[in-house]
Amino acid sequence: MNDHDTMMDEGVIDSDQAPIRPGEEWANALTHGLAALSGLILGSWLVSTALNQGFGLAIACAAYTTSAVATFSFSTLSHAIFRQPLLNTLRAWDQAMIYAMISGTYTPIIYRFAADTTRTPLLTAIWVAAFLGITGKLLLRHRVNNVATVSYLLLGWLPAIPMYGRVPLELGWGMLLGGVLYSLGVIVLLNDSKIRYMHVVWHLFVMSAALCHFLSIRWYVVG
Repeated sequence: MNDHDTMMDEGVIDSDQAPIRPGEEWANALTHGLAALSGLILGSWLVSTALNQGFGLAIACAAYTTSAVATFSFSTLSHAIFRQPLLNTLRAWDQAMIYAMISGTYTPIIYRFAADTTRTPLLTAIWVAAFLGITGKLLLRHRVNNVATVSYLLLGWLPAIPMYGRVPLELGWGMLLGGVLYSLGVIVLLNDSKIRYMHVVWHLFVMSAALCHFLSIRWYVVG
């Protein structure tokens, strides 16, 4: 009996990124499915409210909403569909869209509070970084590893440096809390193959962090 047969006997489906355990996938799909639906509803409300502040801010919030909903949607699909080679493609997109969500989250904040001289360069930099990250994930299709983890964390934290002192204190604390939750969740993600249902715990960290960021943007960016 080969390794693939053994994995199937144990209820595990092989992929080129990580073993898939169908018994756990329902929880993974359910959590981020709810997040995608909630993001679509709340994001639509955010964009419509942002229109009162101007078309530019509404576009920035639309970029944020689109990236978040797309991220949660690809995650949901990657946990709900097991057919190959679609499974591997969805897993690659699932990991790739994290870059878009990070840059999307920063977009309305940078648009609203960055200095005129740095707004366009900052927005360009974060989206070029997201594009490179997405392209790398889709081309290489590797599973989460140290390089990917570091790149997620760098994109998540580095853009905060030039924004220090330019955003309301409450917004800063809300974004910091969300960033800490994401970072703690990464620790769970790197160990999710060791303990059953740890991946759904990672999803809950992501959803909590995303909610912190949404509320911060709604209250202190859009107002």
